[in-house]
Amino acid sequence: MRIEPYLYFDGTCADALATYARILGAPAPELMRYDEAPGNACTAGAGARIMHACLALGDAQLMASDVPPGMPLPAAPHAFVNLGVDSVDEAERIFAALSDGGTVRVPMAPSFFAERFGMLVDRFGTGWMVLHTRGCGEAAMPEHAA
Repeated sequence: MRIEPYLYFDGTCADALATYARILGAPAPELMRYDEAPGNACTAGAGARIMHACLALGDAQLMASDVPPGMPLPAAPHAFVNLGVDSVDEAERIFAALSDGGTVRVPMAPSFFAERFGMLVDRFGTGWMVLHTRGCGEAAMPEHAA
């Protein structure tokens, strides 16, 4: 079984996933537009809206789509995605890049449960948690407290 976050956008899916790929060092996302559906079975007038997208992140994937025209997008954030990263520097770099144009909810800082943790809603309305710990089963105290 895998956990695969699925994000919804209102016409910004392609831009959002391209931005995430650049920030996270992932390959370009796979995108399928509504008008590419077999038999033209999907909503007319969808234009460049994305019916399904997939961004490969190592052994995991982030999936997403734009809501069809006329369907309301739920209030943001549409989901929070937790990124467990391998270093303090990487946590701070990713947090800074994702927060550009967004709203920081919890500033990136050491915490009692992680060497670094921060929480934000990016400019696309997606919630992100960026976390760096020493790993499960190890002391997860900030470096300065060790």
